[in-house]
Amino acid sequence: MPEIIVPATSANMGPGFDSLGLAVNLYLKVRISKQSDQWIVHHPFDKRVPTDEKNMIVLSALTVDASIQPHEIFVESEIPLARGLGSSSSAIIAGLMLGNELSESINLSKQQILDRAVKIEGHPDNVSPAIFGGIVVGGPDPQKKGNFLTYQIDTPDDYLPIAVIPDRELATSESREVLPTSLDRRKAVRNNAESSLLLAALFKHDWDNAARLLESDQFHEVYRTKLVPELKTVRNLCHSVGIFGSYLSGAGTTVMIIAKKDQADFLLDQLNKTEKLRGCKIKLLEFNLSGANISE
Repeated sequence: MPEIIVPATSANMGPGFDSLGLAVNLYLKVRISKQSDQWIVHHPFDKRVPTDEKNMIVLSALTVDASIQPHEIFVESEIPLARGLGSSSSAIIAGLMLGNELSESINLSKQQILDRAVKIEGHPDNVSPAIFGGIVVGGPDPQKKGNFLTYQIDTPDDYLPIAVIPDRELATSESREVLPTSLDRRKAVRNNAESSLLLAALFKHDWDNAARLLESDQFHEVYRTKLVPELKTVRNLCHSVGIFGSYLSGAGTTVMIIAKKDQADFLLDQLNKTEKLRGCKIKLLEFNLSGANISE
């Protein structure tokens, strides 16, 4: 039976708000089983997540082809809900791929899946790395309304992502409520400049400067710190041992650190010893480079 595999993502990388994200090796897996009279979704989540045609995976599949036959599907997930690791994006992409797989008349390319995913999700910073893998910058195509441009960036061989995942959810809608409706012009200009510098550093493989620029956001972190105090704790700890490269993953609550491989074990030990991070899951991850795929 075919199985759809979609990686977790970490978006809002530094000043790349709603535009820059990366994929990591935590996965949502959807195994397609037999046809059924109605949609049946077996999943590991609580009762808030529907088990029928109202499930986000099924809803997304039906946007591809409303005529596809209902199936029984089995969902496994290593991606925690509402923690800033792209759980909703992975479900949307899995659904679009499910619809693409089951449809007898439609065969979407990855680019078409991206365009559809962004229409559902609202912006490309989570869905694009989940589809393509690695680090991806994306935004609307100025020449083609409804389409999006993406560019993949090489991941560094000598760095790894470390996720600090608090034991509480934070809905994106709640996290967005604390953001201002307008931004001081000087802050916007600074964020624009530092976002451009971050992209230049990433494309030039200048990870020493990229790590510092990851901490230069002006758009959302300062406003969300009260919702995710772990960000300040993690950043202060990292700075105390000479490590840069922390940022709030997505809307939170996860804090991501891009650390050198030879510093990873030491940093993990320090994070695990920090009293203010007690109860957090601290995971040493890897970059996912392949993006979403289907295995037979």
